[in-house]
Amino acid sequence: MKRPERSRRRKIGTALDEELLTAAKVLAAKEQKRLAQVIEEALREHLRRKRSQSVVDRTYGAIKAPWEVIQAVLEEEPGVLES
Repeated sequence: MKRPERSRRRKIGTALDEELLTAAKVLAAKEQKRLAQVIEEALREHLRRKRSQSVVDRTYGAIKAPWEVIQAVLEEEPGVLES
């Protein structure tokens, strides 16, 4: 019988803000989880949000284009430049 695959784990060392670490430890205790689980969940959620963020969200709707290109695009849209 084949053993179920386990996720590969790796020990790391890092420095965290003390208040952030304390808050994570309190949450882990409240939820009866290991600190590593709380940190993994937070990291997974952060990465999921970053991957799913739209271009508009990432750029705050900014268009990096020369003014002439923006002007030409606006002129093509009826009523946009008309007051």
